[in-house]
Parts: sequence; C-alpha cells; structure tokens
Amino acid sequence: MATVSKKAQFERLYRAHGQAVYRYCLRRTSRDDAKDAMADVFAVAWRRFDSIPNDEGQLPWLYAVARNVLSDRRRSHRRRDRLTAKIASHAPESVEGPETQVVRSAEYQAVVEAIGKLPQTDQEIIRLIEWEGLEREQVATMMFVSRAAIDKRMARAYKKLERLLKPEIRDVRTTPVTIEEGGEA
Repeated sequence: MATVSKKAQFERLYRAHGQAVYRYCLRRTSRDDAKDAMADVFAVAWRRFDSIPNDEGQLPWLYAVARNVLSDRRRSHRRRDRLTAKIASHAPESVEGPETQVVRSAEYQAVVEAIGKLPQTDQEIIRLIEWEGLEREQVATMMFVSRAAIDKRMARAYKKLERLLKPEIRDVRTTPVTIEEGGEA
C-alpha cells in the first residue's frame, strides 16, 4: 500500500481548513492582514506538520496557531507604532540647510573617529549606552562586570574623548603690559 506524501496531506489540510482559518483571522484583523496571518498559520503548520493532531483536532490546533500568529502580529504592530512615534518626537522642527547638515556630518565623523581611538571595550560600552540606549546596569550584566566598573570605564572614556575632540588650546598667558608700554586698557 502506497503512503500519502507530506505534500498531499498538507494540501488536504489546507483545502479542508484554509477558509475557516481565513475567516477566523478576518474576524480579528483587516482583510490584508488576515491573508498574511493565514499564510503564516500554514507556514507554521508545514514546519510542525508532525505535531498536527489527526481529524477533529486539526482545526482547533490551527486556531491556536492563528491566535498566536495574530498576537505576535499585534505586538509587532505596537512596537512599530511606538518606534514611529519615538522617531517622530525626535524629528527636527525645521528643515536645516545644507550648511548645517555638512557641519553636523563633520562633527559626527569626528566623534566616530575619536571613539575609534578608544580601547575596544570602551568603544563597545559607549556604543551600547549612548547609541543603543541601554542602561548601565544592562551593559554591566552583558559584560559580566559591576555597575561601578561600567561607571568608571565611562568616566575614563569620556575624559579621553574630551581630550581627543577638544581643539588644542595653547597657553597664551603673558605678562601684563601697561598702556604706556603699548598695552590695552
């Protein structure tokens, strides 16, 4: 007796329950999202085909997968919306001219070059805290060191950066000269 291939069994599953899964998704989201969610449900079904129960248990199993897929999609949409709002709140109020953009680009490049001159660990700590927005406690946990060690490294790194970024200031102290000698009042 010939066994039925996985592909044929999957096609039979899709024909039997595809519309029911689509309607389930459609009652919970928009038409386009429902189509995408249904596709995701059957992608999971294909990957976990051996986990699908036989006969009466198939549709409830597919509904459970659909519920999880829709939940994941809602979380993803919320994250995207929060990120969009966060980006919008940081948007400049006015469009800057090309001169300002050139100056900012040069300043940015100078900072990147200065950070590149720091020890590798200090570079990573600064990037994680300043660019990725992690808290110092999180960075300490990631690097298996104490919060105090991170604070100390940050303080030293900031001092090094300040020296690297500060233009050279020459000592211009002179002896005061009186007005009679040609000095200023």
